[in-house]
Amino acid sequence: MKSLKIDSQPRSLSIIWILLFSFASIVFLYLRTFLLPATPFITLGDEAHYFLHALRMLHGQLPYRDFFTFIFPGTDLLYVGIFRLLGVHQWLVQGLLLVLGLLLSWIVLWISSRVIRGSSAILAALLFLVFDFNSALDATHHWWSTLFVMIAVGLLLGGRSQIRILAVGVLCGIATLFTQTHGGLSFLAFAFYLMWTNREDKRSSYLFHELLLLCVPFATVVTPVVGYYVHLVGLRTMTYWTIYFPVAFFHHVEGNTLITFFQVPPTHSVADLFSLIPYLFIHAIVPLIYLLCVFRLSRDKESIGQQQWRRILLLTFVGMALFISIMSAPTFLRLSAVSMPAMVLCIWFLDRSTDLYRHMRIILWAAAIISLVYLPISRQLHQHDIINLPTGRAAFITNKQCEKIWWLAQHTNPGETFFNDPTAAFALSLESPGPLDFVTTSEFTRPQQVDALLLSMTAHRTRYVFLYPALTKPALAKDNLGPFREYLAINYHLAKTVSDGQIWQRNGTVTKSMSSDYAPDRCSWI
Repeated sequence: MKSLKIDSQPRSLSIIWILLFSFASIVFLYLRTFLLPATPFITLGDEAHYFLHALRMLHGQLPYRDFFTFIFPGTDLLYVGIFRLLGVHQWLVQGLLLVLGLLLSWIVLWISSRVIRGSSAILAALLFLVFDFNSALDATHHWWSTLFVMIAVGLLLGGRSQIRILAVGVLCGIATLFTQTHGGLSFLAFAFYLMWTNREDKRSSYLFHELLLLCVPFATVVTPVVGYYVHLVGLRTMTYWTIYFPVAFFHHVEGNTLITFFQVPPTHSVADLFSLIPYLFIHAIVPLIYLLCVFRLSRDKESIGQQQWRRILLLTFVGMALFISIMSAPTFLRLSAVSMPAMVLCIWFLDRSTDLYRHMRIILWAAAIISLVYLPISRQLHQHDIINLPTGRAAFITNKQCEKIWWLAQHTNPGETFFNDPTAAFALSLESPGPLDFVTTSEFTRPQQVDALLLSMTAHRTRYVFLYPALTKPALAKDNLGPFREYLAINYHLAKTVSDGQIWQRNGTVTKSMSSDYAPDRCSWI
């Protein structure tokens, strides 16, 4: 009976544990996002798309009408507000990533402390930090929507009052504005949880009232924002890009298919082998842990205790909903961004007194602590290039990005148009011509977008275009880039070959004279 009581009522963490975890998280995140003493690492990944969207909106453009996006505008609006308030700087976007990681880690600690005994709650949060978030240091809409969903989970774990259910509806609405699939499916998971537990309690008379408390604030948050953009761009345009396009064309990109779940990244070095550990761990527990939890919940319902059983049930429902939202294209970044419930449930599942589970927890503790120490040190000791960019001083950890951005910095001026590399465009304060920031060799890039792009490139006399290797190969069967290739062949010539592609220059344009303003501090690599 004593063990049953401990399991159903996890001991709260001491303030010392919380302070130590917070300190370690801040140090870890800072050393992964900034080169000592205070130089931010260059912004990489999909987050650059949303930073460019925010800049477009600051210049008066509208999503869906003036530039391409297929998700709701929550991320763009958030970054618009931040840039308007603080300006556009490399330190700001890396600082934003640090704050995001810290918030997410605290939320995992908060939730895990409600369902896991003692210091094992720290293990769940620590594994999330060094395995999940560190593997996807990319401030995209996925993280923001998951953030609000998990806050809702934490609130409902603390009780089922009317105000908590109402807050859950609000938070799901906000999450939907960042990613419609994450927020929408999580909203359904919460509704299903309320229906399931009401049926068990035989309180059917309360069900309608609770669902109303959930649905009304959800609709109150989502409807005005979506309605505002429907008013501005039209219902047909809004539904085409946010509903029809994702269903019809999203999976035409090679990485946006189910097969990506089974693709193991190549390993060429010790660092690659080390990064394979979180990859294999996350793929092993998602979605397997949800199935294991369903099995244990059905088998051990009486011994777990009703309150604890419902907490695990809620985490399982929401975790499954988040996984289903990315199941059709489970890239490692997306999988990491939705695996917060799985991390908590994994440690809960292993939090038992037998030797096998105790040894497994010890192994995970060792992996987490080694990663906590090794990853920041390896990032700091790796050779770096440091370049003064229009968006501020930045450190580079990949030779490919440094080589390309350094050359472009010498040959472009902030404010001019440049196409097909969002990372370089944001770093150098360059603008994308037309509705696109990049093109793909698939049906994902639509013919009408290519036509609008070419008209804009002509009007702006876009000087430089970056071509990644796939664009220099023969056209594919379902490639809409024929007019784009013909336009380049007539109007552009090869100006520079870099390690990850080619930079083409418009014929008849003047090459900017070399300037020492953007010279790197050093150029040595290991």
